[in-house]
Amino acid sequence: MADITLYEGTNELNVGMTPIPPPVANLYGVVTDAQTGSAIPGVKVTLNGLITYTDSIGRYAFEGLTPGSYTITFEKDGYETLVR
Repeated sequence: MADITLYEGTNELNVGMTPIPPPVANLYGVVTDAQTGSAIPGVKVTLNGLITYTDSIGRYAFEGLTPGSYTITFEKDGYETLVR
């Protein structure tokens, strides 16, 4: 915080303000077989219309999201679809 001094007469103070970047959220996870605990590659992961697939070790990621409520869906042939 800085002090300013005003003098008799007209004073002018021009300022430049730096915008605060909007908050972001990231979501990371691993999809595993509920019975064996093994990672599942190739799972389609949908988050409010955004789509990604798990990699060879079951990992998925969504980055740069707006904080808030989302619905996430996990889909893979041979497994029950999971919605959270």
